[in-house]
Amino acid sequence: MSKNKQMHSEIIMTVGGIRPIAGRVSLAQGVYGARGNLELVACDATDGLWVFWFNADGPDDPLDTPDVPPGQWSRGLAFASGSRYRDAQIVQSTFGPDHLEVLALTDAGVLESWYWSPGPGFVRRGTDAAASVRRFRLAHRDGILTADIEREDGTTAVLTSGVQYYPQRVWAAVDGAAVVDDPSAEEMLRAHGIRDVVEGTARAARSRRDGGTTELTWRDRRGRIRHLGISD
Repeated sequence: MSKNKQMHSEIIMTVGGIRPIAGRVSLAQGVYGARGNLELVACDATDGLWVFWFNADGPDDPLDTPDVPPGQWSRGLAFASGSRYRDAQIVQSTFGPDHLEVLALTDAGVLESWYWSPGPGFVRRGTDAAASVRRFRLAHRDGILTADIEREDGTTAVLTSGVQYYPQRVWAAVDGAAVVDDPSAEEMLRAHGIRDVVEGTARAARSRRDGGTTELTWRDRRGRIRHLGISD
């Protein structure tokens, strides 16, 4: 590791101290707070989803939420009860004020579309993104969502949803090669000597912390959420 790189302390999260997590964990750079917090979504092992947020502010920044001190994660907030999920991914929206977008894949292969806004919190849209989905990868740019999916029959597709009907979303297939896998996160964890990783659960995301940080998330073999930030 370069002498210019720094590793933030690893953070271990459990839900209420007892509830296990399933599937992969997803993290996104948020906009709340003085420096922009981190938003994280995870699947409960038996029912629904959890969302956490990390207070990226410094000790001298104004604290709008003193219940979560700088440099710490919030407690988990449960939503989407009534279904079991195998994966969920979150992105920060450019719409708002400061909405969040979540795609969540149920055990039945339905790729649900959710969004968060102040007041109502997380709301599931009436139109799902896709059905018969095995895996997916979500991206966001200028309000447009792109989902690379692998169907249960092994075929792939690239779906997009524009901004014309926001907050509702209409999904359509577009030309392009779907890229669902990203091995970079597991490779980075191995490079830093981390072995307690459930295969296929590692993800990497970029944040603005410390001038630029790679945020690694994964599940360990005891079902805990793990997080490690590596600054440039």
